[in-house]
Amino acid sequence: MSDSMVEPLPFHPAQILPWESGYIAVGIDGEFLALDLEMKKVGDVNKPFPCPAQQVTVLDNQLIATWIDHELMLARMASFALSKPFANGPNRGDLRVRTTIDAALHPAGTIWSHVLDAEPLSLCSNNEQFVFILWKKGIYAMGKGTGEDWRKPEPSWPELEKLPHAEVIVSSSIQGQQLHVWSKGGGHKVYQSKTGELLESGIIPFDGILDSVYSCQENHLLCYENGHVVWYNSQGIQKTVKLNGPVQHALWNSEQAAWHIAGWREEACISKLEHQSSALNEIPMQIIVHNDSTMLLLNNGTFSESAYSFSSQAEE
Repeated sequence: MSDSMVEPLPFHPAQILPWESGYIAVGIDGEFLALDLEMKKVGDVNKPFPCPAQQVTVLDNQLIATWIDHELMLARMASFALSKPFANGPNRGDLRVRTTIDAALHPAGTIWSHVLDAEPLSLCSNNEQFVFILWKKGIYAMGKGTGEDWRKPEPSWPELEKLPHAEVIVSSSIQGQQLHVWSKGGGHKVYQSKTGELLESGIIPFDGILDSVYSCQENHLLCYENGHVVWYNSQGIQKTVKLNGPVQHALWNSEQAAWHIAGWREEACISKLEHQSSALNEIPMQIIVHNDSTMLLLNNGTFSESAYSFSSQAEE
């Protein structure tokens, strides 16, 4: 299906997540919309909770999401059955008068929902478990319907403890049997995902404030607030490039051994030997590989054809 055949989303998108029966589009204000395998809308737009979804991930046929409202100092985590339609939840005004845990309002239409007593910093999953990290609390690994696998204290690095916010977690992902955790100051820890055993700990030798990390197996793209990106793997830093601004999304292309990047009004492709870039009028929020086409999801909700299409299955 070409991008011209994909109907624009009716809201400003944050991301689109695939699952076995289609896709879930998430808006920047907390909207959820189901799409089928051809990316056609299924049902209506709903807003289960009255603030933006902080993180979202898919575990089997469930969508797990977190929300945080800094003004009201509240946070939630909940799970949805993707086989059922989403529902509209409470109004934000109702949250102001529910100030106790017993009276707390929750997202609508969930399998389960919990009040969080700390800010959720990161959320990730594979087909066996999901992991979330809470500020000043720790790392929690949860099995698929089996409860808690393990928990660990929030990661710390002695080399970073005197630098403001350098130990704050910005990203995590499960690659194979390893959980990778990254901090603003370039701290990196690797845990055994099933047991929580610490396997590695170190600091990436690059100055800057880390904003996000995209990973595929042993390849990691470290994206910094000033637009620098660092391709890093077990052999160290492979390449460093300065882009126009913050990275919105990135995919690893294993066939081309290259990073495909949605940047700030630009799309880029970076390999060890090349750095290609194409200017865009809009901000690309996500790169989507669908059937035989590669599309960009733009910040206005429309889709456009990628300048760097590839046939292999890309991973983030």
